[in-house]
Amino acid sequence: MPRPSRAPTPTAPADEKAPPPLWTQYRVRWEFVTKLCASTPADPNIIEKWLEARQPRVRPAGARSIEEINEEVLASIERGEGLPDDEYSLLVFQQHAGGLVMRAATVKAHLKDCARVLSAQFIGRIEGERAFSTRVANGVYPINAEYWLPILRPDGSRVTKADGAFERPVHARGPRGQPINALKRFEWIDPAVLEFTLNVLGRSVSDVDLEHLFEYGGVHGYAGERGAGEGRYVYSISRLDAAR
Repeated sequence: MPRPSRAPTPTAPADEKAPPPLWTQYRVRWEFVTKLCASTPADPNIIEKWLEARQPRVRPAGARSIEEINEEVLASIERGEGLPDDEYSLLVFQQHAGGLVMRAATVKAHLKDCARVLSAQFIGRIEGERAFSTRVANGVYPINAEYWLPILRPDGSRVTKADGAFERPVHARGPRGQPINALKRFEWIDPAVLEFTLNVLGRSVSDVDLEHLFEYGGVHGYAGERGAGEGRYVYSISRLDAAR
């Protein structure tokens, strides 16, 4: 008995254009011209203890929890701001697969910080378009495959240990006027290189926008001790094949 014939599988017309790719990828290289400094506390618990010692006895309605404030303080330390008082704070590089690394999320945070400044003080707002800072925040991401970014030497070899550590006293006042005295010790690497790949959504950010972003970022500095002139870099960027 003959088998019933199947209906032909529909195919797209030959002249129908494929949809445009969602992402355009760029390979980026940062070569640091000043020291790359660590910004991760070796013992994050000292931050929590510092917060617990200063929390009010009665928590006001709607106040943030210690955990929420702890995250904010850790983020501020990564930016080189604020330290627990009367404590010794050691800032170190994270390690992965036998080498020192930076989290790709810190690159994302760096780009957002730089985009906010450029948006407010250089690029401005074009009527009918979203702000430059918003387009960078929502349209530029390190690729998912690169959670850890190996810290490299200029020849491409991986850095396995910091080149040294430096101590710096910190004196400031807290929100209640209490003195904050700390001894900050941070690891550093020099020379250092970071390489990573960015996904750029559609036409969110142009090639020229990326050039502005990295040109400013190289002067602004990345990671710890930016206020002391560390973490400055020169960059190169190349566009890869568009990714679907």
